[in-house]
Amino acid sequence: MGSIQAIFATLGCLHMAGAEIQLYVRSQGLAHQTMAMNELLAAVVEAGWPHTSVVSMKDAEEELRHGGLWSYFPWIWLSEKKRLKSKRSARGGRWLVFLEASTMVAPKVLGQLLSAYDAREAWYLGRALKDEQMSIIHHYQQEPPYPLAHAGFALSGGLLRKLVLDLEEKPLGGGQQIEPVWELASRLSKMGIAITDHRGFCLEAATGCATWARSLEPFRPSMGLTAAELVIAVKTVEKFHSVRLPLLKEFWTDESAVEVLYLSNTKSHCVQEADLGCNDLVDIIDLSLEFGDMVDPSKESNKQGSGHCTKMQAILRYLHRSRPSRRWYVVTDDDTLVNVPRLLRVLDSHDDSLAIYLGERYGWSHMQDRDGTNYITTGAGMALSNAALQRLMSCSTCNCRAPDAPDDMSLGTWFRNLGIEATHEEGFHQSEPQNYHKELLGASDPPVSFHRFNARLPGSASAEEFHEARRQSWSSWRKNYFKQEL
Repeated sequence: MGSIQAIFATLGCLHMAGAEIQLYVRSQGLAHQTMAMNELLAAVVEAGWPHTSVVSMKDAEEELRHGGLWSYFPWIWLSEKKRLKSKRSARGGRWLVFLEASTMVAPKVLGQLLSAYDAREAWYLGRALKDEQMSIIHHYQQEPPYPLAHAGFALSGGLLRKLVLDLEEKPLGGGQQIEPVWELASRLSKMGIAITDHRGFCLEAATGCATWARSLEPFRPSMGLTAAELVIAVKTVEKFHSVRLPLLKEFWTDESAVEVLYLSNTKSHCVQEADLGCNDLVDIIDLSLEFGDMVDPSKESNKQGSGHCTKMQAILRYLHRSRPSRRWYVVTDDDTLVNVPRLLRVLDSHDDSLAIYLGERYGWSHMQDRDGTNYITTGAGMALSNAALQRLMSCSTCNCRAPDAPDDMSLGTWFRNLGIEATHEEGFHQSEPQNYHKELLGASDPPVSFHRFNARLPGSASAEEFHEARRQSWSSWRKNYFKQEL
């Protein structure tokens, strides 16, 4: 893929019915994403579009020197500002179409679809989704509707101008970036601009589709990873041994072909409790001597809870010294449901000779013209290649600012300082399935994980009732979302 400078070259865009069309692809430059983009590029060139119509996010990050382009606002801001400096104008208007690496395009149909709208006006087009229930990742707001990113969405030049002006007047704050496609829709809604739903942005290929979502699975390579070359560390605490570990054993750890370790603050095994199904001992590794009393176990996983930075450091040090030759190391919470065969397949598609820090990517403090920090959410599961763990263990400045600092954000800072990017894999989920739209789950990569239990019962419910509610949730999720890898 050429430099993003090609965006601003006179012949760098398609002119369709007087309007320029640019395709911005949120690709990290991973092997399978690059192969999928090559297929997209071939279709674009075959249709007579210049190859510079397609821009990879990886190229843009290098040119614009910003690691938060995945959150949309910085990419829009920086590319529009650069365009203004070049004093280029599009007399017939222009369109910016955002795609995922998995999105495919029918160039002629897309051009016809967009030509029905005046690009000089403010238009926001896509396959509109509306949450059927409140979602934590949308701050429990069911409005506004937002596009299915895997089907692509289009912003007109008129809208881009309005958005840039709005960002000038009200710059981005220093908060978190969780689901940017919804965060963009929310900002546009506050500007009085709602998405126009168009079914030409499709879930799958069909007659009349301008864009559609496709599986990236055929593009994933294999690095020959075996189950014996991976280890999974479950981060737990004594107060949850009898409540959560039986569920882990029932739903994934006992049947796992990958070694699973339980790492806690005590030697105490999971002892039997009435009707909670904990009838056997669990081999728990006591790391309390490493973090001592710096972390208060009584505060873990409650509303006033502390972070787990020192505990995470102890876990990673233990993995480094006790399993030094594994190719991959995965750390999960004790309320994370994992599809181990899928996890193995995803990791197998990455070149572990490189330092890789992988999972579900969140961010914080990404401003429109200043880079923030990306981090992997440990509730969804975090994977480190051997090379990444070695780099971290050799880092003399990678220290917790406080014992109870957030472990995932601390790791994000350390890896950023080491020059190791956070690699996003959308199969990792920080929340429960109901917090993601069903069309999004259908269009995304098969799930690797879900987090928590969705066991919402009255406070008067018994321990047995809570246990059964958690069992039912995980049983349903595994049946409905976990596809068996061949």
